[in-house]
Amino acid sequence: MVTIFSEITRTDPSPAVHGDARFKFLDRVSGAYWDQVRDVIEDWFSRLCPDAQADVRGRLRSKDDRQFSGAFFELYLHECLLRMGYTVTCHPVLVGTTRRPDFLAEKDGRSVYVEARSASDSDVAVGAAARINAVHESLNRLDSPNFFLWIEVVRQGPGPLRAKPLRGRLERWLSGLDPDKVPLGGRRDDLPSHLYKEQTEGDDVSWIIEFWAIPKSSEARGREGVRPLGIFGGNAASVNDEDGIRGALSDKGAAYGPLGAPFIVAVASSSMSLDDHDVRNALYGTEMLQIATAPDGTESHAVVREANGYWYAGDNWDHRGVSAVLVVKQLHPAFVGNQQHTIWEHPDPAHAIEALPIWRSAILGADGRMEFDDPPRTQSDWFGLGDPWPIGEPFPRQS
Repeated sequence: MVTIFSEITRTDPSPAVHGDARFKFLDRVSGAYWDQVRDVIEDWFSRLCPDAQADVRGRLRSKDDRQFSGAFFELYLHECLLRMGYTVTCHPVLVGTTRRPDFLAEKDGRSVYVEARSASDSDVAVGAAARINAVHESLNRLDSPNFFLWIEVVRQGPGPLRAKPLRGRLERWLSGLDPDKVPLGGRRDDLPSHLYKEQTEGDDVSWIIEFWAIPKSSEARGREGVRPLGIFGGNAASVNDEDGIRGALSDKGAAYGPLGAPFIVAVASSSMSLDDHDVRNALYGTEMLQIATAPDGTESHAVVREANGYWYAGDNWDHRGVSAVLVVKQLHPAFVGNQQHTIWEHPDPAHAIEALPIWRSAILGADGRMEFDDPPRTQSDWFGLGDPWPIGEPFPRQS
């Protein structure tokens, strides 16, 4: 019987150290907690299509964490399909192309194709753009119940911005403002402003960022989950946190030609900050705060979506061959019992998917709002695990 992990006696219970590959750590670490994790991986692997096992095993045992993560992601998808009662074929042959999707799942005369993709570091902006994106993401964690922020990066420093002191300074500034005394419309120059300059060790100015406070409507004040930033450059610009999702989807709309069945692209992301807001921006267009200037100089504000969504192209639905996008965030073998992931359904697909109840679903309602539906069972229950799972402590104190 082919197995993933080495048949050895494990005596090292210590946590992973910097530079430890995921497989190296899992193959080395001792303890009942990690035995349970290894057992689940071996169990899932034993049910994988025999003709796919050699490739997946090799990648699971790789020193490259990206290879390990991609292979475990495929194991996870395969197991999810099995648990929902599907018969699964790995890398099915298609007519008219030599390319093959990862899985064909069949049940009760119905079929669905599934392709696994990763939103890896190579899919996101690097260098200067990445530093600005990091600023945006950090500032979106501001506690700003009463104001949106208009931000303009006047000068970008050569290194990352020290975001924590900036957030504290902005929160103190915003807490001293009265939203009822700031007009909702008007010119930018009429809004309260704050200029932030970051000094280097040599007292040179590194970053210069200017902020303006835009009062929220009385109904929106104090609402949780509303990001504070509206970003402008020229006429208007917006935060682009969703590039990794877009990159993973970019070549999948017609990769296999007409399939005659639903097609799901499953995207694994290791990002700690990715959330539903980012995914919706990637699929339906980036949400932005738009400024319109009247002839008399008066400015009005409106929240709109750019026509840059994978599915939303401004006046029509695009990529209708992709029936749904499953987004799997920070998948980890030790946490599969409590990690919930979301499948986003196309509003007007060429072939609609059947219910896939192991995942939380996201559907665009008739009123334009997203409707989320949680699974009827816990992930631990779906996978036949206990609750809690794994049992015990990962790194118990040594007496």
